[in-house]
Amino acid sequence: MGSKFYLTPILGLLFVLMYFGPMWLHDQNVLGSVSVNQGDGATAEQPLQQSQPIDGTSGIANEVFNTHELTLGNNIKNLVILIPNEGHHGPQADEDRFLDQPFIPQNAVLNKGTNIIWFNGDVGHDHNLVITNNSTGETVQETGVFPQFEVRNVILNGTGNYHYTDTEDYEEGFVMSGDIQVVDQTQASPSPSGLSGSAQSTGDTIGILMVPTQDIQTYTTDLKNRGFNIDSTHNFKDLRGGQSGTGNEQTLIVWTTSGMDLSTVASNLQEFSTGLPYS
Repeated sequence: MGSKFYLTPILGLLFVLMYFGPMWLHDQNVLGSVSVNQGDGATAEQPLQQSQPIDGTSGIANEVFNTHELTLGNNIKNLVILIPNEGHHGPQADEDRFLDQPFIPQNAVLNKGTNIIWFNGDVGHDHNLVITNNSTGETVQETGVFPQFEVRNVILNGTGNYHYTDTEDYEEGFVMSGDIQVVDQTQASPSPSGLSGSAQSTGDTIGILMVPTQDIQTYTTDLKNRGFNIDSTHNFKDLRGGQSGTGNEQTLIVWTTSGMDLSTVASNLQEFSTGLPYS
């Protein structure tokens, strides 16, 4: 009798484990979970987030690389055009350029009154841009000479086509140039993103940077910490074929900000660019 008394609860416990054990295991998240306090004393189970890699080819960055053009919606107030490192070189048998655009984007379509800003990322080289009205042939504005990591800007209030060139002399007579088409979008409703072909950008300022792909996560994290949003990226094999510190693959980063003072934008770009391994 004594052995039967102890055996009965043991058999009962085994039955419970056999019946409910598989159901308990089935409800567990195989990715793992963490408890998150919801503020009212309750907790909810959240799946652990996996880090998302930069895919290297997406959205606007891909379009700018392939077409050399960027079209803005009417709620974009500021466009920052990059003068990339080594952008002053023309095509050569032994390439010195990273890519075949002296300005990124080289061609822009934007609303009248948009603030157009050039950021000089060409290390060790000065630039001076002259903007000309295609219809009249008249010079609209000249930026004056500005060195690496500084900015110059112009606002074009008249619609039409404009061409700009760099007056600085570089080898073999290569002339850096770009085009701007100014349109009147005041009667048009803005696109959801403010950018043609994008469904993610919501800032009032947009620009592009070039960085070595090998450290892309470090650079995007730095930009985010400075208040920049990453709209899209595009990785490409550079024309130089690699150099010390940069590798042979670079990335174009399309970034946006909203409500950031332009002097703060400029100082952030300067600080960020001084940490890049270009020379």
